[in-house]
Amino acid sequence: MQNRYNFVFDDLTNTYNFATKNDVLYRVAFINDETFSTISGEEIPNVFQLIVEKSNDGIEPYDSKVSKTIEDIIERFFNKIENSLIFVCSDENEKAEKRHEIFNRWYKKSKYREIIIKIDNVISVKTEDNTTQKIYTSFMFHKHNSNFQKLLEIYSQFEKMLNDEK
Repeated sequence: MQNRYNFVFDDLTNTYNFATKNDVLYRVAFINDETFSTISGEEIPNVFQLIVEKSNDGIEPYDSKVSKTIEDIIERFFNKIENSLIFVCSDENEKAEKRHEIFNRWYKKSKYREIIIKIDNVISVKTEDNTTQKIYTSFMFHKHNSNFQKLLEIYSQFEKMLNDEK
């Protein structure tokens, strides 16, 4: 029995799409992210943001095939060693921390952690009304990425950049 769902790549939307046994459609996209270039003041290629969307807002029963499918898609993404990936957990429905925990759990169980390095950064950002909002982020890259040192340096500057924008 297959441990993941079949997925297709849609050339028009540049997304990977799959449907679960509960008829929930998932879209996985890798969107070019310019944040690293903005922070460094130079062009930093091959940095993408991971977007995972599902077609309905309801609570779906746990389905291990969903994470296995997303894992397979991410593995294919890292076939290009110079690719790097930033994941910012959406706070939709105030579930950013929970999404971050799920992503961490997936990574800890992943067989790819030997070749894909993941760094987490929970960023505290001051809002306009003087409260603090937490943004849960992860940064992933192949251990043989030739730019990993520069990428780590830039990633460490995210919190400062976001707070300086105010």
